[in-house]
Amino acid sequence: MEGLYVRIVGPTMIDLKERLRVNYEEISRVLVSHTVGYFLSSVTGGILLDFLPKYAYGVLGSAFFLAGVGTAGTPFTTSLGGLGFFQHVAGWGHGFTDAAGTVVCVSLWGEKASAPMHAMHAGYPIAAFIIPLISIPYLSPDRPPADANGTTLPPRTVEEARRLSQVQWPYLGVAVTEFLMCLVFVYFQYRSFVSHRENKVESQERAPRSFSAFFSPGRFLEGQSRKAVFLLVLLLFYYASYQSSQHAFTNYMVSYMVETNMYTKPEASVVYSTYWICYASMRWLSIAIAAWVPIHVMLSVEITVACVCCVVLAVWGATNKAVFWAFTAILGLFVSPIFPGGTAWANRYLDASSIVFAICLFGASIGGIIANYVTGYLIEFSGPRAMLYFFMGLGCGLLVVFAVMQVSVSRPVCAEKKKVTKEEVEMGDVK
Repeated sequence: MEGLYVRIVGPTMIDLKERLRVNYEEISRVLVSHTVGYFLSSVTGGILLDFLPKYAYGVLGSAFFLAGVGTAGTPFTTSLGGLGFFQHVAGWGHGFTDAAGTVVCVSLWGEKASAPMHAMHAGYPIAAFIIPLISIPYLSPDRPPADANGTTLPPRTVEEARRLSQVQWPYLGVAVTEFLMCLVFVYFQYRSFVSHRENKVESQERAPRSFSAFFSPGRFLEGQSRKAVFLLVLLLFYYASYQSSQHAFTNYMVSYMVETNMYTKPEASVVYSTYWICYASMRWLSIAIAAWVPIHVMLSVEITVACVCCVVLAVWGATNKAVFWAFTAILGLFVSPIFPGGTAWANRYLDASSIVFAICLFGASIGGIIANYVTGYLIEFSGPRAMLYFFMGLGCGLLVVFAVMQVSVSRPVCAEKKKVTKEEVEMGDVK
């Protein structure tokens, strides 16, 4: 359900822009408020759930309620300030969903959470695939191209844009869905209080007992505080690079195709949906793959192929419809498991807690903030193709960050722990 309200902005951005009579730089600057809300809620949720993991279902319920409020209000606002407010509220719901959902998954499966982690994220691309198809009938018609003399029609007035565009209806439908999900998780929270008292005690015992323990990096990698800090910083850059590249491409993909006259709005929405159906297909397939293939092998292949796709799209796909469509689909296949793969990687090499996952989400939010503003600025003042070059640079940066991450843990943590245990046993025998 998260994919519905997060991804509805992409295919409807042109209509939102016309309804407010603003340009891409202005609307992208305001849409940063969603990522700011995501950043604040991911940090808040991570700290809260580290001390009170028993409230994870309740946090998920509140997340869907906030998402519903933000989504319902977005198409009805008449100012940039109003748009920023409602997207900020939706951003709080987005961050709480990711923080609490990951905690619930890890608490249920522990070290075997790689496949369930991919399963948890598998619904996101399905919703992202469906939402542009739902939106197509409600989009305003394409504006006619320039005539033989190069004359174009003046921009639509606000009244004309609101009359021709009916995007408020898909937004309201998504909001109703989020409110229903809120009720589901409120019920789960109630059942957890009634039926699982022993689990509540156990989860409380795992929580840090003091603020000094809470801020100690040694709790994430026993006996190796410096390495733990280094890995956490790398994870932050990993998610910042990934999320910024995703925001730069997926949020502005439809706008790029329409503004460059590569596709009409309906055609661009179909290409957008193709990306997400490929994304969804690999999310589901990666559930089985993650159960058999080591996570570092999966990520190495996925990030390398994604980097190649970024380069091809920026260099050849920018002017070739067939190449753009084909490599957009391939990109969707290989970029899909990277986000849940990162959390599975953290769970493999670190003693992961909600704070570790909050750091991952913090990096993602920083990347989203940067990408939203920079991409809108580049499209408005440097031309649409600059967005693809920015996207290419971010994809290559992600490959470099992951290479450093994997090299830094080339000596398995579990082997180090076994060695320490063996030495302690031998010392005990001597005594």
